[in-house]
Amino acid sequence: MVTGQKQADQVLVIENDAATRETILTTLKRAGYRTMGTSSGERAAVHLGTDRAAEAVTAILCDIRTPKIKGVEPTMYLRARYPDIPVIVTADYADIEWAITLMKRGAADYLVKPVSKEDLLMVMKSAIRQKTAVGRFSPRPD
Repeated sequence: MVTGQKQADQVLVIENDAATRETILTTLKRAGYRTMGTSSGERAAVHLGTDRAAEAVTAILCDIRTPKIKGVEPTMYLRARYPDIPVIVTADYADIEWAITLMKRGAADYLVKPVSKEDLLMVMKSAIRQKTAVGRFSPRPD
């Protein structure tokens, strides 16, 4: 790393489907992000609670249907525990009611799978920019 260069932003990807997780991780890595992937919200919570790992994470991309913890719960948990980290939610289907509920609960954005490379990178950049601009992530107002 060149002196004075900002370290790359790190994204935690929580996705139970291994192929989807690897595709997302590869896309983010190629765009210059540091990445970390896990298959469940429980594993992510364990990781974030150790060795100041949460301080290193710039954004979280979380599937709405992770094992054992589904729906709005992962977003609410992550936002309550790590309010400075934007949470972007992915789902297998477009559901405007879910999207609105998730946004009201603090999600930075909602993406439908399969997530296009362009949408993923645009949403990630926007969430990180918003976090950086205010020094703390603030979800969009209702």
